[in-house]
Amino acid sequence: MFFEMEIRRLGRTMGAEVTRVDLNHLGAPAFAQIRDAFHVHKVIAIRDQQLTPAGQIAFSRRFGALEDQLNAHYTIDGCPEVLVLSNDVRDGKPVGLIDGGDYWHSDSSHREYPSMATILFAVKNPLTGGDTEFADMVAAYEALPEPMKGRIAHLNGIHAVSKLKNKRVQVSPRRPDGADFYERQKAIPDQIWPLVRTHPVTGQKALYLSPRFTIGIEGVSAAEADQLLDSLIAHQVRDEFIYRHQWRDGDLVMWDNRCVIHRATGGYSYPDIRTMHRTVIAGDKPFR
Repeated sequence: MFFEMEIRRLGRTMGAEVTRVDLNHLGAPAFAQIRDAFHVHKVIAIRDQQLTPAGQIAFSRRFGALEDQLNAHYTIDGCPEVLVLSNDVRDGKPVGLIDGGDYWHSDSSHREYPSMATILFAVKNPLTGGDTEFADMVAAYEALPEPMKGRIAHLNGIHAVSKLKNKRVQVSPRRPDGADFYERQKAIPDQIWPLVRTHPVTGQKALYLSPRFTIGIEGVSAAEADQLLDSLIAHQVRDEFIYRHQWRDGDLVMWDNRCVIHRATGGYSYPDIRTMHRTVIAGDKPFR
């Protein structure tokens, strides 16, 4: 019920848990409360859910249209909008994407229309490890010295999807199809986005770059761009901006890709299994 829902802050600058709500039976007032909490807290963990893939799709679509999944062979039969993230193996083959989120990033910044939000549902958590870290890009921007804010105010980052185009990342050796997959991705056009974007709902300014996808700065030499990006990347993941989520089975975590970056921390290995179901809500083009 709407009046029973509880929302409690988890992190220093962002993050909240939502309890006493069932997403399978969510009326309009309760949905509005969750949507508002999402905008305020940037990352929300809705506890103790029992969701089928179809139920996750239905909840996700209340926020907007869903993205297609680039790793289509790891989606659920009959539910192509749901990507499986897992280190599980069946008949000698991986059942899900094994290297998802292995570097700090904002989902889909390499797309023509970067995502608004990502929703991850914990189907099975490992006995150890498996946490996800989130960094608050509004807080990171606000903490920049004024000269740096002025320097980057009108600069644009270059975002590329293929790991083979990015000196800051590597293809995971755990992923057998990785090299071929990222070689094919070289053909996907890069995207150009402001290093500082304005949130379309809250009006807050946030840093918009990441070591996973941002490979350069438009109109700036490679040497100067590398120096500036290295400085910004080191700044954006300072401890005071980070919330680390320790997963429980049945957690549904939703985060705002317009003002948050994240990464998987690992710390587990087969046969200790971690399986998640992922949906991504499409967004709009970033603007200053």
